[in-house]
Amino acid sequence: MAARDRLLYDLSRLDFQTLAWIVATPQGHSARPGKGHIMIPLNPSRSVLLMHLTRSFIGRTLICGAMLVSMMEILGLLEMTTPILERHLGALGLVRYALLKLPALTVQTLPLSTLIGALFMLMQMTLASEMASLRAAGLSTVRLLTLLLPSIGIISVAGILTQEIIAPRTELAFAKWWNQTDPKAAGSGHGFWFHASGNVIHIDSFTEGGDRIQKIAVYHRANGGDLTATDTAPEMVYDPITGWRAASVRSLVLKSNRVETTLRQNVSLLPSRVTPDTLIQLSQSYPVLSCWSLWTILHRGGASSLPKATYRMALFAPFTLPVSLCAMLFLALPVIYIPPRTGTRSLLPIAALAAGFGFIVLQGLIQALGNAGTLPALIAVTAPPALAFLLGGAWIVKMEEK
Repeated sequence: MAARDRLLYDLSRLDFQTLAWIVATPQGHSARPGKGHIMIPLNPSRSVLLMHLTRSFIGRTLICGAMLVSMMEILGLLEMTTPILERHLGALGLVRYALLKLPALTVQTLPLSTLIGALFMLMQMTLASEMASLRAAGLSTVRLLTLLLPSIGIISVAGILTQEIIAPRTELAFAKWWNQTDPKAAGSGHGFWFHASGNVIHIDSFTEGGDRIQKIAVYHRANGGDLTATDTAPEMVYDPITGWRAASVRSLVLKSNRVETTLRQNVSLLPSRVTPDTLIQLSQSYPVLSCWSLWTILHRGGASSLPKATYRMALFAPFTLPVSLCAMLFLALPVIYIPPRTGTRSLLPIAALAAGFGFIVLQGLIQALGNAGTLPALIAVTAPPALAFLLGGAWIVKMEEK
């Protein structure tokens, strides 16, 4: 307490020139601001400003993220309330649905939450003349951006952990729960195709959370891709010890001039690494997978149901999240140039918000091209942030010139 009181006493005796020196002088600089001025440690003043900006930025991003996720949860519940109640899951089913969807929605809304949170904080500081005071004391735009980067780092780490650890598990848990509670899962007819161990496999439907398969067909291919044999079974059950087992399998083997038909009993048609959880992920249009799962599919021959380009795009997503958040912060920075007297009549916040929405739309379009294989994955994930940085940088330079 004595050290804190001493620091506050010293700060109260500072004049404007000394305050400007504290803000403008790089950390560790030893030059004196003037004769007779009070010398105080530089690190505490910088850490106080850094902590204030970090706390404000993260707090406002959390508030904006909570609002966006709540809106998306409400829209999802409006669509899913009737199916949930038809399955007699009740209010607990609604709560479970909302909780299981929460991590994936949080990751999806993170860039927009960062943009709105940055606009919210910078607008408040600008209209309250806090930004004018800091800039008058020598705080440049580059140093302000540097002070905000730790907040981006914290948000990025939280987003990557959610995307890599929490979201894949909750999405898988939701898919299993939804399949287990579906009374018509066996006859749904929502079949899907996938590749596993060089073979092409079709599954008509599955029940019990992926443990029981109805109508499976396995098409065996040679190294050149020619069809050599097919195996079909009306049902196959998964056992944790023995793996997949079909009680009766009908096999067709293509010979040079004929087709041989055989019936086999108690046969396993799927490789051991294809588990019920794998089947559930393969049945989804765009599953939420971790980097390790994506790496296994791309480089270790894991089962896949989507083009390789789609998996490459998903593999780059966690690494480009910090870049996307920095791009959002870059687009929000021009609001610090709003004159305090202009107040809320300025159109800069609207323009920054429109630029952020444009970035999200452009990113979605280019990612669609990357998923289709039209663009290389590396170009598809780096082009939108690069354009955002160019736009934000040109905007800031123009505002600085004014």
